[in-house]
Amino acid sequence: MYAIKRWDEEMSTGDTNGLLQLLSTTLLSRISSQSAGLRDTITACINSGDYGSLCGLELDYSRLSVADAIALRQVLAFYTKRVDLDMGVDRRQVAWKKFLEAEGLCLRTNTLFRGVAEGTFSWFPRVEHVLHIARQKIAHILGPVPSLSELKFRFGPGATVNVKKRDASPRMKLSAPLQCSEDLLPGVTELLAEMPWLTMKNTVGQLLEELMGFPEDAEPSTVSLDIVPGRLCFVPKNAKTDRAIVNEPGLNVMYQLGIGRFIAQRLKRFGVDIRDQSYNQRLAREGSLTGALATLDLSSASDTIAYRLVLDLLPIDWFVLLDNGRSSTIEAKGREMRLHKFSSMGNGFTFPLETLLFYALAKSAVEVDAMARPLLDDAWGEESRVNAYGDDIIVPSARAEFVIRVLTTVGFVINPDKSFVDGPFRESCGADYLRGIDIRPSYVKDRLSGAGLFQLHNFFVRKGDEELAGLVLLAIPPRLRLYGPDGYGDGHLLGEWLPKPHRRDLGWSGYTFDTFTFKARKTFCALPGDFVYPCYSIYITGEGLQNEPEDPVGMGTDSPPATYDKRGLLRDVRPGRQGYKRISIYTLTPA
Repeated sequence: MYAIKRWDEEMSTGDTNGLLQLLSTTLLSRISSQSAGLRDTITACINSGDYGSLCGLELDYSRLSVADAIALRQVLAFYTKRVDLDMGVDRRQVAWKKFLEAEGLCLRTNTLFRGVAEGTFSWFPRVEHVLHIARQKIAHILGPVPSLSELKFRFGPGATVNVKKRDASPRMKLSAPLQCSEDLLPGVTELLAEMPWLTMKNTVGQLLEELMGFPEDAEPSTVSLDIVPGRLCFVPKNAKTDRAIVNEPGLNVMYQLGIGRFIAQRLKRFGVDIRDQSYNQRLAREGSLTGALATLDLSSASDTIAYRLVLDLLPIDWFVLLDNGRSSTIEAKGREMRLHKFSSMGNGFTFPLETLLFYALAKSAVEVDAMARPLLDDAWGEESRVNAYGDDIIVPSARAEFVIRVLTTVGFVINPDKSFVDGPFRESCGADYLRGIDIRPSYVKDRLSGAGLFQLHNFFVRKGDEELAGLVLLAIPPRLRLYGPDGYGDGHLLGEWLPKPHRRDLGWSGYTFDTFTFKARKTFCALPGDFVYPCYSIYITGEGLQNEPEDPVGMGTDSPPATYDKRGLLRDVRPGRQGYKRISIYTLTPA
């Protein structure tokens, strides 16, 4: 049906649209007469190729049955996040405009907090009460400020100012010149003292020269350190806009991730686990059933954390620790600009910090509102129903109005499309519930590939939708159709499969099945920082950093460790994919 010959091969945008239109037509044919008007509107948009209008549609869940909501959301999910669709807009320009708007909001917030400090402005009494309690909660959660020797530094999985994303690996970052922002200069000596191997010479030749001894009149060696601003870049987000991210200097990233890890550990002690989204998801389901809990989401959350908000809420010693690790100046559009925000996406402590701030503000607002308006029987226990995961915030519905008022007062913007206080729908941390039923669709984010078809097929199989799974299967060539059990990823198709007994002649039990997997990008080459790499490996594995679970928000772990191949060459694993392969997986059970 479609010209896919390899598992990693992409279909054209036209062929992707053709298959998704077929699936959409099937889904729309199931819509009840109650939603006929919406069905006809979506059908017209798809048939005419008006994807801009299609992506702008919003669903009123209070008027939809669960079956209609599942079908309509899936149709929209085929298009709303597609970065290959031409919507007639400059996505990068849209992202740049949003970035500037967020800077304007931060400037306004900074002005208000400066006015409070100077005595020319004051908050409403209840808002000031919330801020006072939030300061106490934040100080209690953070505890005493740690010394740098207590922090565990590491590289992150992403790009830095002088290492591109496609080359982002520990070996490349160890081989790149040392860089930091001007903000980090006061603490850079102490930081480097914690990782002295970073200051070693960056070529094997220079190392050998040092080992052999310098002439008596030689100048003592010095550490070369470049002072650079952060660099604004853009990555695809959805069909309408890109996402603005600031690439930080390498030393700043290590510093930020060390602080971010420490804040995450402190948050977990108080029941806020930023490596586990399940609690927010359970609360969202409960809210969709009872209506007692609201899910709130913010627009450009990290970009609207104003500098003076952090200065006001954090203990001063903690503020100084974080402030030293920032890149307060960035390079954008060929010029340097001073940021009014405290930290942006790309900063290693932004996610833990925003979780801490939103949790403290929301919890404090609920407590203050409960004292002022004890509307519920369990008014004094409502704060236990508050949680935050980044800007995904959950609060009691009866207190949501005041929480929103507090958040908007201190400079944040509620996203009305993703915040739900009333009605039967709740959304948080990638889970969508309507009356307690999971209606989360499968999002298509680019042109479909063989791997994307496998994922889409398996999604419909898991949902029990054999008709849609069968239509997707038609687009997969028979020679690529591998079948296996669920629970092992989407490298094979779910369905009836033939278990292959494994090495019964050697006394083995169990079975094997075949599946596809992507091959990582690997390089075999010598780099200037290779002789430092063992020191870095020992440092991070000795502290258990390499074995930390992956987290979806980017504060993340390091890249997979480099290993030696049979020839003794150091093999480096870098972001991206380099083809695919067929492998066998062993399992004890045939079902």
